[in-house]
Amino acid sequence: MTKEHFETNTNWKMSYEEFQKCDCTHCDKKDCIHRNAFRRVPVIDGGLGLCPNLKES
Repeated sequence: MTKEHFETNTNWKMSYEEFQKCDCTHCDKKDCIHRNAFRRVPVIDGGLGLCPNLKES
């Protein structure tokens, strides 16, 4: 998803950079327990922010 599409066609409050980090379609961690679960989403959007990629700098 492009940044423009993200900003105009979604209701996420997280930044585009955060979206890219927690987007499971681009993640190599196939056995992640948070894969495709809403809990991976940042707290600002109602999730628990549990995606390991969000914790990495």
